[in-house]
Amino acid sequence: MKPNPLLIISVIFAASFSGLAISMASAAGKEHDKPQAASHAAAPAKETKEETHIASAESKPQTSPDAANPEQAAASRRPVIDPASLSGAEISSLLDAIRERSAQLDARETELAERARLLEVVEKRVEQKTAEMKTIKGDLESRLSYAESAVQNDLSRLAKMYESMKPSKAGEIFNAMDASFAAGFLTEMNSESAALILANMDTEKAYAASIIIAGRNAAVKQR
Repeated sequence: MKPNPLLIISVIFAASFSGLAISMASAAGKEHDKPQAASHAAAPAKETKEETHIASAESKPQTSPDAANPEQAAASRRPVIDPASLSGAEISSLLDAIRERSAQLDARETELAERARLLEVVEKRVEQKTAEMKTIKGDLESRLSYAESAVQNDLSRLAKMYESMKPSKAGEIFNAMDASFAAGFLTEMNSESAALILANMDTEKAYAASIIIAGRNAAVKQR
């Protein structure tokens, strides 16, 4: 049996067409792999840029909201209690704690009110004592003034009495006095009577009284 020429030509044509299809498929596969390789090569560069951006963002100083508003931050950190999640025992314990705190605050308020009342009482007593001391001081000053006036009046009377005595007799009495006491009487007398009494006194006593009188006069002039 002779081979059919058409069959041989069909086989050859099919074989050549298959080789062409295979080569075209291979070329297409290579072209498809090139973009993937390029994308894989560009990916690390992109990741490097993203990592650099993240690192620079992390290196920048961040302003913490807690530092900006500590009270708000503290309030935000407080645990929020959901009343619906509490058990009966927990609610009872919470109410007991609130009552205890309220009782403590009431006791503190009562204590402060009592201290304020005591302070007011003490202030009134101090004011009363101050008024009493002023009254006593005024009374003492009045009595002292009266006593000084009485002493001065008595001294003046005695000086008048010694002036009316004989100088010799008055001199004997002045000799028995202390020099400063005798000088006090002599200054209350007129100069003639004082000179006569000094003349009848002992020399030393008269000298001491004269020194005292001179010192008093010098002090008065300096004023």
